[in-house]
Amino acid sequence: MFKLFGKKQVGLALGGGAARGLAHIGVLQALEEADVPVHFITGTSMGAIIGAMYAVDPRIDPLHDKIIEFFQSDTFRKARLDFVVERKNKVDGEGLFFRFSQLARKKIFFTLAMTMISFVSQETRDKSLEFLLPDINIEDTKLPFAAIALDLESGKEVVLKSGSLRQAIAATCALPGILPPVEYNDMKLVDGGWIDAVPVGPARQMGADLVLAVDVGQEGTSADSTSSGLDIVFRADAATRYALSNLQLQEADLVICPAAGITHWADFSRADEIIAKGRYATLERLSEIKALLKLKDPQKKSFFFRG
Repeated sequence: MFKLFGKKQVGLALGGGAARGLAHIGVLQALEEADVPVHFITGTSMGAIIGAMYAVDPRIDPLHDKIIEFFQSDTFRKARLDFVVERKNKVDGEGLFFRFSQLARKKIFFTLAMTMISFVSQETRDKSLEFLLPDINIEDTKLPFAAIALDLESGKEVVLKSGSLRQAIAATCALPGILPPVEYNDMKLVDGGWIDAVPVGPARQMGADLVLAVDVGQEGTSADSTSSGLDIVFRADAATRYALSNLQLQEADLVICPAAGITHWADFSRADEIIAKGRYATLERLSEIKALLKLKDPQKKSFFFRG
C-alpha cells in the first residue's frame, strides 16, 4: 500500500463542519481504495477528530466502526446535540405546534449557550475523547498530524503538533458556546474554524509537496433565516469566515467538496449518507488527483473550485 505513485509527499487538510465532517471518512475510504498515499494530516474541529483517528491507526475500516459505535453510545447521547437540530415536521395538522416547539428549543439553546461557558460539559467532552482516541502524544501517531486552534488571547492561529493528542483535539473542537475553551500554555484555545477552516498552509509547512484539501463547509450563497438580530450576527460571521476560507483554499493543489452543506451541523443521525457523499466526491476527482501525483512539481498546477 502507498507505493503506487512514488515518493511525492501528500498532505491531507481536513476542514471543520461538525456532522458534515463525517464526509472525511468517505474521502479516506476512496483514497485508501485507490492506494493514494497520505503522508501528513492536518485538521480543524471535526476534521481534526477524523484526521487524528486515522493518524493513530491508518486504516479506514476500524475508524468507521469506532465512529458509528460512538454515535450509538450513552457518552454521545449525553452531549444532547440532538436538542439543537431543527427537524422538518412530517405530520399534517401539527405544523403550528411544531413551529412553536422548534422556536422554543432554539431560544432555550441560545440562552444556555450565552449564559453558561458551554452547552456540553467538560466531563462529557473528555469522556467522548477517551472513547475515540488513545491517551498519547501527537508525536506518537503513525502519521504526522497537526490540529488547528484559535487563541482568544492573541487572536492568532495555533498549530498543535506536539503534546497531548486529546488536549489538542479538545482545543480544535471547542466551538464557542457549545464546548468549553482549553487552557494551554497561557493561551485560551477554541475551535480552529474561526481562523483556518481547512488548514492547507500547516500541511504545506509540515512538508507536503501536494496538498489535498477537503471542504465540507456550508455554501455561503444563501441564508436560512435573518428574522432576528441573532440570526443576522450568525449570518455575518458565517459570510466572513466563508470569504477567509476561500482565500486560504487557493493554496491547495486540489479541493474536494462533498455535498454535505445541507446537513445540519448537529445532525449525526445520517452518518452513512454523509460518509457516502465524501467517498463519491473523491471518486469524482480521482483522475485529477492521480494526474497531480504524476507531475514533477505539483504546486504548479491547481484544481480549485467550490460548490
